Amino acid sequence: MGNSFKKAIAFIAAAMVLLAGCDGVKSKDAAAVASGEGFSPILISEKDDFFSQDTIRDLEKYLEQGVTIREGLKNSGIVTFADDGSIHSISQVSLSPAFTWGIELNDKKLGKDKLDTVLKENDELGISIEPTDPKTKEVQYSVLKINGGTIMPSISHTYILPYAENENVRDMLTSTDFIELTLNKRMVHSVKGYVSKAVEKWVIKVNGKELTEDGFDMRLSPLDEVEIRLDRV
Repeated sequence: MGNSFKKAIAFIAAAMVLLAGCDGVKSKDAAAVASGEGFSPILISEKDDFFSQDTIRDLEKYLEQGVTIREGLKNSGIVTFADDGSIHSISQVSLSPAFTWGIELNDKKLGKDKLDTVLKENDELGISIEPTDPKTKEVQYSVLKINGGTIMPSISHTYILPYAENENVRDMLTSTDFIELTLNKRMVHSVKGYVSKAVEKWVIKVNGKELTEDGFDMRLSPLDEVEIRLDRV
């Protein structure tokens, strides 16, 4: 994800085909004509790099007028919901309890109880990361990406964690309940209960640069991305 998290707010907006000059608009318009629809389906376009283009295209198939926001997001398979009806994860990205997924419809914030609102033509839908505490004005977070690769793809996930001033890589990892370090606290022992085998290793990267054992003392800045990837030796 790298530069995908270089902004404090991760936002996607649903724009209609009335917006000129967008390639995605042209493709949606062509799709509507080909299907014989008498109206224009809602188009999702992203304002930064938080979500991949594949994710956006998949959401476009389900977020359309005539369905509720919840139905569209849930049916996409990209968005999962918690038991209380709030959004739990989007595209395998989960938030720390310090943050919540904010939903906007036509620039108006919606509560989780308003997700059953039916989408209409010309609606604009947005999803953003917001602090859970309404008194918090600034969103400061760091990113922890677990990558099981082809060995353990089931453990792959990304977590948005609150940034703590002067925290280092070790601080971030030990703040979780699913990462266990070795006794000397300089290597990863297990992730989500999985211990690497003799022919495997945990590779640690910060913003795409691989760390040595001493790298665990590296200080982090807001929006930094720490990746733990399971590789073969």
